Amino acid sequence: MSKSLKFGILCNGFEFEAWEVACIDNLLRHPQIELKLLVMNNQEILTKPTFIQKLRNYPYRSLLFRAYKRYKLKAFSYKRISLEDRLKEFAILNCSPIKSGKFSAYFSEQDIDTIKSYKLDFMLRFGFNILKGEILKSCNYGIWSFHHADNDFIRGGPIGFWEIYHRKNTTAAVLQQLNEKLDQGKILRKGYLKTVDYCYAENIDQLTEMASMWPLQVCIDLMNGHNVIEKAPLTIKKAKLFKYPGNWRFMHFVFILFQNKIKFHFNQLFMAESWQIARYDQSLKEVVKNDLTKAAYISKSNNETYCADPFLWPNNSAKKIVYEYFSYKDNCGKIAMMDFNGQNFKLLDFGKREHMSYPFLFEYNKQVYCLPEQAEAGSVTLYKIDAKGDILAHADLIKDFEARDASLIYFEQKWWLFCTKANYFENAALFIFYADNLEQSFIPHQNNPVKVNVQNARPAGTFFIDNDVLYRLAQNSALHYGHKVNINKITKLSVSEFEEEIVEVIEPLLFGNYKGIHHINSQQGQTIVDLKQTKFSLNNFKNQWQRKWRKISG
Repeated sequence: MSKSLKFGILCNGFEFEAWEVACIDNLLRHPQIELKLLVMNNQEILTKPTFIQKLRNYPYRSLLFRAYKRYKLKAFSYKRISLEDRLKEFAILNCSPIKSGKFSAYFSEQDIDTIKSYKLDFMLRFGFNILKGEILKSCNYGIWSFHHADNDFIRGGPIGFWEIYHRKNTTAAVLQQLNEKLDQGKILRKGYLKTVDYCYAENIDQLTEMASMWPLQVCIDLMNGHNVIEKAPLTIKKAKLFKYPGNWRFMHFVFILFQNKIKFHFNQLFMAESWQIARYDQSLKEVVKNDLTKAAYISKSNNETYCADPFLWPNNSAKKIVYEYFSYKDNCGKIAMMDFNGQNFKLLDFGKREHMSYPFLFEYNKQVYCLPEQAEAGSVTLYKIDAKGDILAHADLIKDFEARDASLIYFEQKWWLFCTKANYFENAALFIFYADNLEQSFIPHQNNPVKVNVQNARPAGTFFIDNDVLYRLAQNSALHYGHKVNINKITKLSVSEFEEEIVEVIEPLLFGNYKGIHHINSQQGQTIVDLKQTKFSLNNFKNQWQRKWRKISG
């Protein structure tokens, strides 16, 4: 990355919301990105209304929501932070835009000429109203603005509110390049998260945290020479315009939140996950083609333990299955081995006491390797394994990274490792690492996380290659964790780029009366999956109750 970038900020003063500060900090920490100009809205300072004017013009129809937001809502994103000490050294241009209509604003020719003289690559919009005219063309890559909602369905605001109100499974955010058409700019980044429907503050904070990294990521793409601006799609669908909720709607919203909170805690206490392993003497194509194919083997359903994340022994050279064996009593997962029909159960010893799962198996140079999930240990360690279940540590591929469901593939002269990260959108943010061999430390992709999408990110089993095209399995956890699996065709993969598209969706009902599937492994005419039901587990109830009590009691 030899290119450097210069940017400006459109703002209403030196005070910013916490998520805006995070966004600015992400940019300023990069050595090749330089802040050159602050464009401040002088009208916001000069035209403050009097107390009487405030009383007369106050929007009383949304009084309850506004009072809630100001006095009750504890979203960290809205915390006001002054950056005056840090930003006053930069060039500042005070502007008084010319109003047109109720919300639109045009800049004077003199102000636009001044802005152009700084030769900025882009400006971030953290202030002003709807921008129109030549100001939109004042930077090489335009003016970038956030919309914290799914722009296909929701225009306006407030952030994260209407997704809960209308009971949407996912909530989204967009970074767009503004143009003359309101809310129809070029989409530079878009991400989807599962709606936190039981806590409004958390829903706001997750959206703003996800989006705050995007300007930096677009900059990295530009510095790598990728034409992300030119290729960015335009918003075509004009969604419904939403505003602050009226008082009756807000009261309905509070009721919905209360319902969702009860449901959330009830499910945690009484609806424990119960996963089963099912093996089929058919390829995945044959299983999908024949509805409700009878399993050659299916593990027993149990209230206190479950079996998940199964991997077939590579090339079926040994009729073995390696999988996660989870105990609610121990509240911990371990790696186990059994034969194709569930016999000869054996717990494997990796020399770790922490939770382990997702024992990714593959063969290379006639040696079988296992890459289990060990996020609690804080590293990604590769092991050699034999058909007896004997384990030998091979190499630490990634240190100080809490990887979830790490999956490896050798493709186009490189090893690629795909995973998510514990405690960072772990069902939605996809990370990629790469290396030339299995003895060296893996290098992070230049633009991690390469995508944030709860519908299509977290790994769900082994890769496969067909006609030199790489395909990846990914979980869709939008409805609930481990709902269904997507098969993705990877269309672009390099150390600085990544793109994929869904080509098929595997539903849990294909295999019977199940609520979820989040793992598939198919090879040599054999297919193995895990299937989800929910049951009451006394030990899970105890674990969840103790955790909640510790949180309440501080």
